[in-house]
Parts: sequence; structure tokens; C-alpha cells
Amino acid sequence: MIGIKCLDSSAWLAYYFGDSLFVKELVEKGEYTIVTSSLTLFEIKKRLLKLKKDAHPFLSLVKQRGSIIVPATAIAERAAQLAVEKKLGAMDALIYASALATSSELITQDSDFCGLEGVQVID
Repeated sequence: MIGIKCLDSSAWLAYYFGDSLFVKELVEKGEYTIVTSSLTLFEIKKRLLKLKKDAHPFLSLVKQRGSIIVPATAIAERAAQLAVEKKLGAMDALIYASALATSSELITQDSDFCGLEGVQVID
């Protein structure tokens, strides 16, 4: 099992809405290092704003619980390659490349990631 977990927006939102005991344990037990792409922060805030929720407290928790990865040049270039090879959208490819760059396992509910190495798609 990989000791670093990269949570995407679907995983974090499953935590926010109480939809996943698995993610709740990842976040609250502290057994793993958690990393999150800055792009995931965008996706979370966008979703909560659409729902007319105050995103600030939850984003603060996300930032406190782990490290935030800002995709730099190497991640962007790898993401472009992954987008073509794996048929991923831009945001998904950037988040996946961020997980790979940090040698972390990507935790997601997004079926677009099914079958990709280093990804755990949860219910």
C-alpha cells in the first residue's frame, strides 16, 4: 500500500457530504500523508459555490490536512502526454500527473480514472 494518498475533488466532496467511510478514515486517522492538487481546490470551491455553501471552512481543512501541489512545468508536460495516451480531460490529466509526480495513490470516485496505474476508484 502506498503511504501517500492524493485525493481528488470527488474524494474530498465524498468526505464533505459524508458519503465515504473510506475517505473519512483516510482523512481523520492520519495514517497516510495526503496531498491535493491546487486544481482540486478549484473544483471543490466551484462545486460548493454552486450549492451556495461557504467553501472557506472546508478548503481550510483540506489545506491543513495535507500538502497542496501546484502543477509546475514538468507536471504540465507529463499531463499533456497522459491526456493523449489515456484519453483524459485536461483537469483529470493534471491531477493524475500530480499524483504520479508525488508517488502517491490517487483516490477518486471518478470512473474516468478506472484502470489507470496508481489509482483507487472508490464507491
